[in-house]
Amino acid sequence: MSTYLELCQDMARDVGIPGDGPSSVTSSSLSEEENAVVRYIKTADQDIQSRWFDWDYLWSEGAITAISGTSTLTSSNSGFPSSLGNWRLDSFVWNKSSDDYQILEYVPWNEYREEYKYGTIDSDIPEVFTIKPDNTIDLYPTPNASVAVSAEYWSTPTLLSSDSQVSAIPARFHRIIIARAKMFYAENEDAPEIMVSSLSEFEDQLDKLEADQLPRQKNRRFSSAQDSFNFVVRPI
Repeated sequence: MSTYLELCQDMARDVGIPGDGPSSVTSSSLSEEENAVVRYIKTADQDIQSRWFDWDYLWSEGAITAISGTSTLTSSNSGFPSSLGNWRLDSFVWNKSSDDYQILEYVPWNEYREEYKYGTIDSDIPEVFTIKPDNTIDLYPTPNASVAVSAEYWSTPTLLSSDSQVSAIPARFHRIIIARAKMFYAENEDAPEIMVSSLSEFEDQLDKLEADQLPRQKNRRFSSAQDSFNFVVRPI
């Protein structure tokens, strides 16, 4: 496992920057090259994590407490994830720990609004739900009890910002961050030899990371030539 600072120091050594590398990622006395290294590592980590929203290492499960008589679940409800990225839509269950649990069916917002939001709304055990445009949840019928709604989701990656912070990417794949950062360095410093070696390492590490953390995409790889900020949804 490498911290943000250690990744920066390793990269600085790899590209031949004199000295031990940055003393701190927040230091105001870094050289221009050291500042660039800090920036490239942060950007590389963000770039890799942004390639897929549903990396397995970002998966989590929560239980949101619904309030009797209120159909909408928001960030003010106990258990609502603070780092929510995307919901897994086939995972919502009402009162999961009870024998009277109810698997909730997802209905797209436009269809849900027309079908369930007009006229008198019943109060009962919910059967369907939707994700509203603001990423909150709406249940139908309106809950008749204050019970937990269990659901799986993928968190949003946390940006690297401090010396001791560790990337969410599994530690055994941390070399991919350095390889991607070295590609940024090579592009800006006109260093073709570093680009060639770094690209090879990056592609190899990306293959392994995707095979490990995207089990249904074992043979899928994005090359560095593709747009870093494209999102692709894998089938669930």
